Amino acid sequence: MKDTEVRPPTPRVVGGLPRSRAGFPIPQGLLGELLASSVVPGDAWEELSLAVRDQLCACTDRDTLLALLTHHGLVTEYQRSRMTRGKTFGLILGNYRVLDRLGSGGMGVVFQAEHIRMRRQVAIKVLAMSRREGPQLLLRFFTEMRAIAQLQHPNIVTAFDAGEVSSPDPDEPVLHYLVMEYAPGRDLEEWVRTSGPLDLAQACDFAYQAASALAEVHRHRMVHRDIKPSNLLITPEGQVKLLDFGLARHFRHRLTEPGTVLGTLDFMAPEQSQDATTVDIRTDLYALGGTLFWSLTGRLPFEPQPTITQELAQRLKQSPPSVRQYRPELPAELDGVVARMMALKPEDRFPTPQAVMQALLPFLQADARDLPARPTPRAPVAASPEPSSPRAAGTHRILIVDDEAASRTLCSFALQGEGVECEQATDGIHALEILHARPFDLVLLDIDMPHLSGQEVLKRLRAQPPCPHLKVIMFSGRVSSDEMAQILLAGADDYLTKPISLVQLRARVKAALRLKEAQERSDLLNSHLLTVNAELEKNLSARDSDLVQARNALVLALAKLVERRDVETGAHLMRLQRYSRCLAEEAAKLPLYAGRIDENFLQMLECCAPLHDIGKVGLPDHILLKPGKLTADERLIMETHTTMGAETLTEVARQHGFARAFLQMAIDIARHHHERWDGTGYPDRLAGSTIPLAARIVALADVYDALRSRRIYKPPLTHATALQLMSEAAGQFDPVLLQVFQRLGEQMDKIFDELS
Repeated sequence: MKDTEVRPPTPRVVGGLPRSRAGFPIPQGLLGELLASSVVPGDAWEELSLAVRDQLCACTDRDTLLALLTHHGLVTEYQRSRMTRGKTFGLILGNYRVLDRLGSGGMGVVFQAEHIRMRRQVAIKVLAMSRREGPQLLLRFFTEMRAIAQLQHPNIVTAFDAGEVSSPDPDEPVLHYLVMEYAPGRDLEEWVRTSGPLDLAQACDFAYQAASALAEVHRHRMVHRDIKPSNLLITPEGQVKLLDFGLARHFRHRLTEPGTVLGTLDFMAPEQSQDATTVDIRTDLYALGGTLFWSLTGRLPFEPQPTITQELAQRLKQSPPSVRQYRPELPAELDGVVARMMALKPEDRFPTPQAVMQALLPFLQADARDLPARPTPRAPVAASPEPSSPRAAGTHRILIVDDEAASRTLCSFALQGEGVECEQATDGIHALEILHARPFDLVLLDIDMPHLSGQEVLKRLRAQPPCPHLKVIMFSGRVSSDEMAQILLAGADDYLTKPISLVQLRARVKAALRLKEAQERSDLLNSHLLTVNAELEKNLSARDSDLVQARNALVLALAKLVERRDVETGAHLMRLQRYSRCLAEEAAKLPLYAGRIDENFLQMLECCAPLHDIGKVGLPDHILLKPGKLTADERLIMETHTTMGAETLTEVARQHGFARAFLQMAIDIARHHHERWDGTGYPDRLAGSTIPLAARIVALADVYDALRSRRIYKPPLTHATALQLMSEAAGQFDPVLLQVFQRLGEQMDKIFDELS
């Protein structure tokens, strides 16, 4: 070979395994095939330790290898079972990796999958069709693909992609697949079978969402033709997703032969049983009425008959029974709505999905727990009383601005409940008059209105705010994503697309009101701190010792304001001061800290330590006072107390130059006492000595006292147990300070006993 030719590197062999130049084992055999085909994710393989990779590469038994891959999370149990049976074809569909089997229907099997590179979770419907089968089934599958691709609605499952995969084996079927959004949850049929009939509001809410989805279907001149409980998926958030468009048909477009019966018989309209090619949207409304009947009663609209012929004859001649026959407590008006939806003749039914939505509105009641209660701040310490509010305490006021009466009515019904008052305005001019006449917490603002557009109303509200922290959520059905982004930049807090999903509406309103709540609490905290600082400045002419005593007393009073809202006792602050000073005094004897900890540092530390949780004043009560474990979202909100407290103290330091060294230490403690030595804490993920020294000291003292103290969710721990747990979590603390704290164990235990 010539010198200019490039020779491929020869793998090194170490311990019997081929290795790359970096020393990593090179997968061979089945493992190599799985990595090459992306059944085993390459990035997950790279994250494994060298020892685990060696173990997997050295494994020669197929079943053992698959068990180890499953154990390390490289393949799922479903993938393992397929590979154990030698059924690997179909585990990769285009750019997607199949993870699990979710279920099957009349036209195919649905799998949970993920995009190989993006790792986005999706659902894939696969039609397994042999080369010898006729084209009719495939044509219906393509119909579903095209139908879903046209529909964009929060209550309709979204389609992302489609394709087909052919096997080299001619006996294997061609796999045609449709990629859709993955929505966890359970279908309405399973829900009712498992939990029983739904209450009035929930059943009507689900039917309303399904009707909203059908309005989008109708807008595209389509008919679903298979509305039934099992085709309505309910997410954990209570959002309905309409599934299975395999039987969908455009108006006047003939896919089936005349006289063909399509759909599920239990919920089928009479005309569909005669000729499935002549149906319109009212056929879907009949089936939705049957689905609502099922939701309310847990029973089918018609009793099963011995033969299909008798079943069909029954639907052609009989109306379904009254829902009040099985649920007499239901209102007669709702009974009339269900009866009209399931009228024998299409012309006697509601003409459109929008008409059904309007009929269901009176039965929708927003759960009061969906919206936060209005905070009632405690009286501030050493502060002037807040001006009285013209509205009732504990009430949120929402203004709904839309020129469409149906939209205003929908929002009012969705949000009404304890703690919420809704008013309506028909145009932007009227809305501005109302907003400047009395205070509101939130405005729901339509973009497309005559005379004065929503954008112009928003511009005026932000130029001259009628009240502090007013939240504005905008909505429209005809604004592009780029235009909506510009609206958000102009000052909108959030937006919704029409038709409005009740689930999304309540969630967005709840989030906006809770943000306003936090901002109001932050303002209250700011007011308290400015008052404290003003009191300190009044004492500038007094002796230094008197000034320090006044400062310390006011800081302690302010910190106790936080304690009144928290589950801690007042003694916690005093213990924290004693722990912190004791630890700092001992650390000052070490060369590492000798030049940094002097008497001035000790005095400021003792004074600032009680302010470590000052930001908790800005937290909502339902999180701060929750007796049980916080959810992931609640935990994120709880963690904001560090930045909220630090930002408030920073603002005080900016506006008032007095006591800057003292305030800087207070800021450091408030912001960084939850940082960890290993860099996994919050809010800034500082590590090692980049964490301010005062914050490191207070962190040890705070954790020790929390372990020793009784909480609603745990008993008090002994001194020995607390020290053991802190030692086991060594990565959390400054190792030098932790050793000092352990040496002072007897003194720390004594402080706890004396001040408990």
